[in-house]
Amino acid sequence: MRKYGLILILFLLSGCFENENVELIKGESMGTSYSINALGDERIEQDIIDRRLVEINGTFSTWQDDSELSQLNRAPVGEWIDVSSELYIMLKQSVEIYQQTDGYFDPGIGRLIDLWGFGASGGRTEAPKKEEIEQAFENSSIRYLLMEDGRVKKIRNIHINLSAIAKGYAVDEVARLIKMSGIKNFLVEIGGEVVASGNNRGDDWIVGVESPDNEAPIPIALKNASIATSGNYRNYFIWEGKKYMHIFNPSTGLPANNDLYSVSVIHPQSAMSDAYATAMMAMGSMKAIELANKLKLTVLLITIKEDNNQIIKINLP
Repeated sequence: MRKYGLILILFLLSGCFENENVELIKGESMGTSYSINALGDERIEQDIIDRRLVEINGTFSTWQDDSELSQLNRAPVGEWIDVSSELYIMLKQSVEIYQQTDGYFDPGIGRLIDLWGFGASGGRTEAPKKEEIEQAFENSSIRYLLMEDGRVKKIRNIHINLSAIAKGYAVDEVARLIKMSGIKNFLVEIGGEVVASGNNRGDDWIVGVESPDNEAPIPIALKNASIATSGNYRNYFIWEGKKYMHIFNPSTGLPANNDLYSVSVIHPQSAMSDAYATAMMAMGSMKAIELANKLKLTVLLITIKEDNNQIIKINLP
């Protein structure tokens, strides 16, 4: 489950913790790195965090052949499959977001992701042929997954890829474990997706959203909230002078091509931030603004029009 992080974290630590115990933990998981900054006297057992991340990877990874999701992807079409409660809940939530976003969030497009070289099979050096795209497209949508009472059935030979929600879920789970240890004020980051709890010695936690052209990051204050960013400038390949990014328009089966440079979504749940940011990046700024207003989401959009970057804030100060 590899996903490129697009958030530049600005911990702004200088002078903040002179009289307070600070614990900094770093590690690796899900094909990326993670970090935890915790304030207070309680200590975090990193082994517990690492074990939980291994469990999550063992459920949701498409890079791990023996993961539960990989086994589901290999399961026969038309057969009911019992799945873990954790996978069932995430699949159910994914279907709900698919419906909310008019299909722009669609984790059933795993075959397209693999075909274009953004999955576990590795990168491409040229665009796939039209016939290949059409074949993969026929077997690419979460609507071909039936669900009932803890079991699922594929009615077409789809491959599910939950990368656009599972890493956010992992952030939520790490935050839950830290709270269980008695720590209230902390910040968790996994591969650029962040959740902030409590405060940074009386102040909000501050993160910075990456700007185009190496401009200064855009500061965002967080308190008891998460932020996830999706963008078109990290994970892509170029063929015959054209740039193909890793986020797809599920209605065409092609990499999305619109006016958005990046989308950042703030939400109480990191899994939801993750999913909504991906959907908005796929749909373009006009539909993203409509969706944000409809669902009352807090969103930062960066658009590129005629080489001019525009920052659009929705429900942000």
